[in-house]
Amino acid sequence: MTKIKTKGISSSGNTHTDIDSDTVGVETRIKPLANIIQGKNNLDSPILIAGFPGTGLVGSISTSYIINKLHMNQIACVESQYIVPGVIYAEGKLRHPCRVYANEQGDVCVLVCEAPIIMEGMYSVLDAISKWILSNNVKEVTVLDGIAVEGLPDSKRVPMILSSNGRQADAANLIEENVEAKSKEQGIAVDNSSIYPTTAFVGGMAGGILSSCLSNGIPCKAMLIYAARGIPDPEGAAILIESVSRITDNENLKIDTQQLRDKGANIRANMEKIIQSYTRQQQGQAQTPTSTEGGIMYG
Repeated sequence: MTKIKTKGISSSGNTHTDIDSDTVGVETRIKPLANIIQGKNNLDSPILIAGFPGTGLVGSISTSYIINKLHMNQIACVESQYIVPGVIYAEGKLRHPCRVYANEQGDVCVLVCEAPIIMEGMYSVLDAISKWILSNNVKEVTVLDGIAVEGLPDSKRVPMILSSNGRQADAANLIEENVEAKSKEQGIAVDNSSIYPTTAFVGGMAGGILSSCLSNGIPCKAMLIYAARGIPDPEGAAILIESVSRITDNENLKIDTQQLRDKGANIRANMEKIIQSYTRQQQGQAQTPTSTEGGIMYG
């Protein structure tokens, strides 16, 4: 049994009472924080951007950056027996592991979840999130995530944009521009179908939210970008944020990503040095003569 539990606000704004006092059997709920937002009227048919820990941490990095740059406040948290118990300590504060933020205008919300969700409870959590999306008149959902690749991805990469409405996914011509750049760079014609596969499967929380949006007729997009396994990718997160700004008419999402770009450049430079050092070491070992005198190998 799953319910959404909300809090009512007193006229003073300092106390609250449970609107839904029947909590028996509650498994998952999104609980608004009364001291931050005082009811649904604070939200104005918002866009919801969701990001989760995944390949390159691009989803988590991009959503955290958006939250900081827009000076967003936490307005709700997801409470569930299926979310591994714990809290997140970040920027001097303890935080719920799964939470929702909103900007001052109430037209942009961000959903982040930084704790594992037990598989058998995935639908319960998704159901609670879906009900919150519907009850707050969210007009569009965008999920940000990474696609794992081996080695360092191309610095000129662009995201794969999957849209629910059947229109050309890349309305901002991101893929077309990338094709043109690659054509000039390589001196050959490059087909845009070679950049990303024509079919894809998005799983986990990201895919579950998108599936729920489809079921409820809510426009949604997935923005996926190639990212290296096991390496934080601020550059990839910057590309996602820049792409979001180009396919939305919301001026609040026109965000400067230079800080992420700088961090990404430093990580890329350090990784390239490590790769070069490792390559030289491997080449040196291959050239070292060996001997098996007396049945013992030297080298």
